[in-house]
Amino acid sequence: MQLLYATFPDRTPGVGLLLFRLVLSLMLVGPWGLRGALPPPDLIAWAWLAAALIAFGGLLPLGIGVALVLAGVDAALDGWPLAGLLLALLLLGPGAYSVDAVLFGRRVLERPASRRGSDDHTGTHPKE
Repeated sequence: MQLLYATFPDRTPGVGLLLFRLVLSLMLVGPWGLRGALPPPDLIAWAWLAAALIAFGGLLPLGIGVALVLAGVDAALDGWPLAGLLLALLLLGPGAYSVDAVLFGRRVLERPASRRGSDDHTGTHPKE
């Protein structure tokens, strides 16, 4: 996952990505409440799975892949605009306020202290 996203933006860009993920999740499950007949239950289950993965930002590429398939299958989702927004989210990444950021995000690596203590590391060592 670290190879997919170079950064996990926080503060204002991170909140923007969180809002973007939430709106896309609602776009996946929202249209079904507006029409008379519901789609098959398995399609609804896949849509809720994709919406949850996108909203929480966990395994985001998998959630986006499922959502792209759903956008192509269900006509109520307006496939092309939704697919464009999903691909934009894939390129932007999940942001700092996501499960992926917690699992695969920034890490602080500290070098262990030198065993030599106070050597000046100039390359001059006393001759033995």
